[in-house]
Amino acid sequence: MYRSLFLLMILMLSGVGGFTQHLNKLGKIEEEIIPTLKPYRIDYNTHKIYYDSLIFQGNTWYPFPDGFLTTLELANSEKDKIYCYTSGGKLKATILSERVINLKVSPKGNYIAWYNGEKIIKINMNTFAVDTIQGSFVFSFIQNEQFIAYHPVEKRITFDGKKIASEEFPVQFLTFGPKILVCTRDHLFELKSSGLVPRYTFDGVFFDLKIIDDHLFFVEKREKRRKTEFRLYKTNDLNQVLLVDMLTMEDD
Repeated sequence: MYRSLFLLMILMLSGVGGFTQHLNKLGKIEEEIIPTLKPYRIDYNTHKIYYDSLIFQGNTWYPFPDGFLTTLELANSEKDKIYCYTSGGKLKATILSERVINLKVSPKGNYIAWYNGEKIIKINMNTFAVDTIQGSFVFSFIQNEQFIAYHPVEKRITFDGKKIASEEFPVQFLTFGPKILVCTRDHLFELKSSGLVPRYTFDGVFFDLKIIDDHLFFVEKREKRRKTEFRLYKTNDLNQVLLVDMLTMEDD
């Protein structure tokens, strides 16, 4: 087994308690947050987005520094559109794409990227220079606006000019402190220059993951005879893992 962590479990007869985060009825991580109103309103009939006194085209809103970013994504033969606006609401650029799948904005807003159904399109938002990258819908912006992506045909991860072999298909890339993590169906890896280093092996399969208050929370799904079990774990260093919640669902 790859698991080299010391696994500390805290169980009570009535469940696992003492932690704010817990599982919802679907086995996903339920984050305790104070509900807030969205700063915008979307009219899906007219494909317009209202923000204060400003009106934008589109049916999807993306947080964007120093301006506004919206998309118009339609399930028909028309091309999807990405609208880039200034902070004053003036349309700066309209970008057409066969499809806009899994659009991501870099932390500082210097880049956006999305999957168009065939390849990854990455655009410099300062110069609007376009970079076409072979890959899949699994990619992300991480440390210092750096870009990481997975190429399923060649079974490799590209990052910082390096090509790192990965037989397992990544589900998610993320930064956790100084570490770059790669989550697959079966493992939680740390990405290093030498390759992927296993940090956790799921007894079941990966199901959900969030970073909350500098802690990594992840859910493992285990399917047993006539029931499905979800386990929520917490760690702040990948050396010690705490079991903080469990949910069992009986099969019909």
